[in-house]
Amino acid sequence: MLTRTILRLSAAGALGVVLNLSAPMNEAQAAAAQVRDSGAGAVRVAERGQRGVRPQRSRSPRGEWSRHTEVQRTETGHTSRSTRTGENGKTATRDANVVNDREAGTRTRDVTYTGSEGKTRTVNDVTRRTEDGHTRTTTVTDAQGRTATRAAEVTRDESDHTSTRVVTYTGRDGQETVVNDVNQRTEAGYTRDTTVTGPTGETAARSVEVSCDKAARHCTKDVQVDRPN
Repeated sequence: MLTRTILRLSAAGALGVVLNLSAPMNEAQAAAAQVRDSGAGAVRVAERGQRGVRPQRSRSPRGEWSRHTEVQRTETGHTSRSTRTGENGKTATRDANVVNDREAGTRTRDVTYTGSEGKTRTVNDVTRRTEDGHTRTTTVTDAQGRTATRAAEVTRDESDHTSTRVVTYTGRDGQETVVNDVNQRTEAGYTRDTTVTGPTGETAARSVEVSCDKAARHCTKDVQVDRPN
């Protein structure tokens, strides 16, 4: 078992270790809003969202806090528990359980966040290996039982050097935002085409082409953005 204790002065207080469900929902809503408003911004928001639905810690007053973490290996993965204690003595915890199934090609991560007031929020994350890529589904449930999801599918085609990623964000209200992203390696660089479709069908597109001359140590990058009407 690995045990770790951290004590520091930080702008982030101990009482802020609670899961903010609005994070994944806001990503979808922000992407949709940007689709309507700016096109290019929507693509950037969606690209950031592709990195995963992550719980965000709420900010709290400056002060002294400590964090104690214990990690235990298991036959199929590991468990961990982190406890943050604020200068007022209140605590918040994060409990995680990771299970790897090599035969099925899956990795499952379940995380429970418990705030200083006893409210809990959970994240269930399942990654599955496929013949030509992988899928990943993340579900975030808040203290009221409401859910938001992120479902991603990545496929690779080695014959034409392309990688395609389709991500669907579904907010607590059931509205969906879809991001389609295609990357292709070229002889001199790569291209990337991204399309964001908002809840009401509005779309924005962004195309990138990068070309490099190694001998001259010179690269060019062209970006084309198509905004919705």
